[in-house]
Amino acid sequence: MKIEENIIKVLKRGFLCDHCLGRLWSQLLSGFSNEERGKIIRKYIAFLIDSGEKIDVDMSNFYEIKFKNVKIESKKPIECIVCKNIFQSIDEIAKNTVKKLKKIEFNNFLVGSTIPDSILNIEETIWSEIGINYVESIKSEINRELGKKLGSIIKKPVNFKNPDVLIIADFKKNNVEIVINSLYILGYYKKLKRGIPQCKWGTPGKYKTSVQEIIAKPLMKVTKGISNKFSGSGREDIDARCLDWRPFVIEIIKPKIRKINFRKIEKQINKSRKVKVKGLKVSNKFTVRRIKSETGDKTYKALVKFKKPVKKQELKKLKSLIGIISQRTPQRVVHRRADLIRKRSVKDIKYKQINKKTIELKIKTTAGLYIKELITGDKGRTKPSVSEVLDNEAIPKNLDVIKIEKPKNL
Repeated sequence: MKIEENIIKVLKRGFLCDHCLGRLWSQLLSGFSNEERGKIIRKYIAFLIDSGEKIDVDMSNFYEIKFKNVKIESKKPIECIVCKNIFQSIDEIAKNTVKKLKKIEFNNFLVGSTIPDSILNIEETIWSEIGINYVESIKSEINRELGKKLGSIIKKPVNFKNPDVLIIADFKKNNVEIVINSLYILGYYKKLKRGIPQCKWGTPGKYKTSVQEIIAKPLMKVTKGISNKFSGSGREDIDARCLDWRPFVIEIIKPKIRKINFRKIEKQINKSRKVKVKGLKVSNKFTVRRIKSETGDKTYKALVKFKKPVKKQELKKLKSLIGIISQRTPQRVVHRRADLIRKRSVKDIKYKQINKKTIELKIKTTAGLYIKELITGDKGRTKPSVSEVLDNEAIPKNLDVIKIEKPKNL
């Protein structure tokens, strides 16, 4: 079917505004808006009518068009049969949105919309009659036009991948919702004191504070966020120190302020004798996935106490631990993790005897290996173990993380 026949078929249905008429052929000719295409199409059909062609269409589509050769009676259209005059409200919606954005700090935005089913249904009905070769959806055009209007007022760019705020024009409820997206902050921390969990799940109650709470406190104050989430590249045990810089991302939920003096924040956090941070900077949600999936090697140091005295020459057996370790989920965490057998590797092990019942161990492992259980054996759930190879019950003391392999290009 020719385009001209489809245009006439559509205009026979009733009045279509320039946006909705032009949008049906939005994939033809570049450099025009749908509104401009609609005006061109309307005037083309008006030319045909004025030339004397008998065309059966709703004449309200040609209200205020001055014909030279034919006399046409047309009533002023009340509303577009497709959009119900939504496009006439774009300017007002933009003004109301700007008012709502005044108390929010953001660098970029994205527009979305919720369209009544009745509008979507009539649009799809028209598509079924003329085909979808050249069409664009009304939702796409509304988002774009409102985005352009807002951008011209607030002088900020649209961000399609990771916007600071999402503006949702809800034409079902006739309102605008502002969704403030999270602010992600990347950094590195050291934990200098034992007895502190990484995340606040252990507080309040059993533990007074956590790495997360110490880092989050000044950030929450300056950003005015409502809550936060913490993701580390692995985590040390509560009773272990982390003496190398561990990467982390803290997510500030619904922040009203995004411009942060990170040097000032670092100084505030570093007044703590428990946690130190460095390298704070704005990041994104994709870094959280990288942080959580990071598989870099870790090196640990621990004092190990034995039940029986151990001879210096026997310590050579510890080298046999280098290689694959089979670990069933430890008894101490099996209540919150799947009971599985995992294969991990010990890459290097060094030892120094302190006294007959005490040694110092330095162990380099792949990520995810449970060091305490590597030492104790966890009643046979970890094989081999220090206890097993020396045939001597071993108890870890003063565990520290002393080296963390850093992810690249964070």
